[in-house]
Amino acid sequence: MTTIKDIAKMAGVSHGTVSNVLNGRGNVSTKKMKLVEQAAQKLGYQLNAQAKVLREGQPNTVSIILPNIISEHYAHLYAGLNQYYTRHDYDIALYLTADQLALEQQFIQRIAAKRDHAVIVVSSLNDAESYYQALKIDPSRIVFVYRKPKNAIAFISLDFELAGKEIAEQIMSKQYRRLGLFSNYDKHTHSSSLKQGLLTQFAAKNYLVELKHIESASLNNTYSLAFDFFSQHQAPVEAIITSDIERAHYVLNASYLGSLDAPPTIYSLANNSAIYPAQIQQYQMNYGSLSDQIIDLLEHKVSPRQIKNSGFLFQSMSPASVTEQPATKITLLTLPSPSTQALLKLLPHFKKISHIDVEIVIKPFNEIPPILEQLKQHQHIDMIRIDIAGLPWFAQRCLKPLNALDFDLKPYLSHYPAEIVERFSYVQDVAYAIPFDPSIQMLFYRQDLFNNPWLKRVYFETYKQHLEVPTSFEAYQQVCGFFNRKINPDSPVDFGGCITLGNTELLASEFLVRYYAQGGQLTHGDKVELNPAIALQTLALLKEYLSVADKISASWWDESIIRFEQGQLAMLIVYMNLFYYITNKNIAPLLGYTTVPDLHPLIGGGSIGISKYSDKNQAVATFFNWLFSDEISEQIALLGGANIRDNIFQNKKIMTSYPWFELSEKEYAIGRRENTLPRSGLSINLRLIENIIGQHIQDWIIQDTDSRQTIDNINQALQQKAADILSS
Repeated sequence: MTTIKDIAKMAGVSHGTVSNVLNGRGNVSTKKMKLVEQAAQKLGYQLNAQAKVLREGQPNTVSIILPNIISEHYAHLYAGLNQYYTRHDYDIALYLTADQLALEQQFIQRIAAKRDHAVIVVSSLNDAESYYQALKIDPSRIVFVYRKPKNAIAFISLDFELAGKEIAEQIMSKQYRRLGLFSNYDKHTHSSSLKQGLLTQFAAKNYLVELKHIESASLNNTYSLAFDFFSQHQAPVEAIITSDIERAHYVLNASYLGSLDAPPTIYSLANNSAIYPAQIQQYQMNYGSLSDQIIDLLEHKVSPRQIKNSGFLFQSMSPASVTEQPATKITLLTLPSPSTQALLKLLPHFKKISHIDVEIVIKPFNEIPPILEQLKQHQHIDMIRIDIAGLPWFAQRCLKPLNALDFDLKPYLSHYPAEIVERFSYVQDVAYAIPFDPSIQMLFYRQDLFNNPWLKRVYFETYKQHLEVPTSFEAYQQVCGFFNRKINPDSPVDFGGCITLGNTELLASEFLVRYYAQGGQLTHGDKVELNPAIALQTLALLKEYLSVADKISASWWDESIIRFEQGQLAMLIVYMNLFYYITNKNIAPLLGYTTVPDLHPLIGGGSIGISKYSDKNQAVATFFNWLFSDEISEQIALLGGANIRDNIFQNKKIMTSYPWFELSEKEYAIGRRENTLPRSGLSINLRLIENIIGQHIQDWIIQDTDSRQTIDNINQALQQKAADILSS
């Protein structure tokens, strides 16, 4: 067996140097690192992770004990925990008990032989002391889930009692009396809570029922027990409540094969997915969020919060629940984006429940403002997706106030943070639009590059600084230069960052995010102009960036996102509502994200309002009721659209796929987009302003014009266009 001593001898370095290199620590030169790595590779040496843990005294294993991973609530629990701990370099040990007490006791003894970082368990035992006595770790790091045995210290579950109460309400609305309950043993907390919720709600309404309760633990015999609901010697049950979707499927099979009667209605607890088979009324439980609660408790010392049940989704969206209207078509003007593509996929559902056709007119970003300026010539347009930059300018010119529609606006806006509502809905205290795809600039980066010991050492030898995700634009440009292969031939990527040159407003955003970082602003009292000194500093910063960045001639962000996804870029600054495609690619596990350097991101995205020329208020109101519902908002996010409604953060699948959503929610408070005058609150034509700035920046880049003259030209153009920029 190859040892560290053998590697040291072949590499010609000390034993300590080899140890430091293999364990990723110490101040070792790149030359010696390369010698050690080459020697280790030739000798076939593999670092023993467990031995490393014993040397360093840090446990890196997590044990998870579950009855099975077939049941979706256990599968989602395991998936969330496995994803987090694997990403943080822990080894996961999974033990499946099949609800057998003896097997669980054996696993406890097996786990006791090692020293785990944490143990997470869905236990069949009556008392937690078996764990506390056997395992030599802090009892607070043994977390019991769903089932709370006696003496358990740390316990996390969902609100099963509320689920029982809300299912009972559905049953009473249908006037079902002969009921079945198919669940785990009553001794287990989650099962008893579900039953208690049912009985409590029935008793509160003096509603008498006949309840046949069949309990089972192991799934091995559960299928057979499902047939007991369909005995020939008893009156058929009208509805059956199941504690999980697996039992619901067993009931369906048993009804089909073992009964002459029509199948009963099945109410089942399920994960918060959108699968909606007609035979099963799903009560959705947000199983995926439990792993986040456990991680918060164990790793961040955050007390568990009550996770909100999603409940019965789509209940208000069945065709029977919508008053049939005459055949109608309404038109939405919008730009190409992941949110638009998600909406297109979902429109058949809206037509199915409303009998209203929705035509989506998709126009490039720069073609929408001219249409809005001449909206009277486009009266076929009923709804408009307006970018945040143009909302104050176009609201009164193009949109009806939302109080013209026949619905209560408050429930829709209450799902968003106050700063989003203020920026994306209201203009001079009047609500004109509802947030559709609010967005903000973010910095996405390759975690693997910033964690690479070799690259970190090379960077330190080059700059005498540590390689870190940049927090300032000066550091950002230095890192971009380091990852430019033309400058650093050893760079594993072509460029550190990029800039898109084919669109003047995109160039304006590159300028403005740096201009704000230097302390600049556009509006000064009732004037719009650049601060010459700060603008010159910004151009100097931008010029330095142009010397190291990948210069892309495209007219939109797509090309830069594709290059990042293909592994050609180390970092990318982009609006997060456009950053969707990456999540389905190989680069996704390597993805990191943070706020833009210097903490002055630009706000982007847009809202949807109704055209002042539309005469289809009722149809638009019906569409808005559908589009901005919890269910459809969630579906848009699942399909890649940007969304920061509060219900989105409860969906584990969404937050796993797009974890930057949570960060973006916190960024709006520091985001910038100057589309009104600070003194008077009047709107300004920010689109025109950004076009002027971008056009002159483009000329500065292409024609290499003087920087000071460029700033003077921008300010002169802003002054000449003042009548078109300032709201009348």
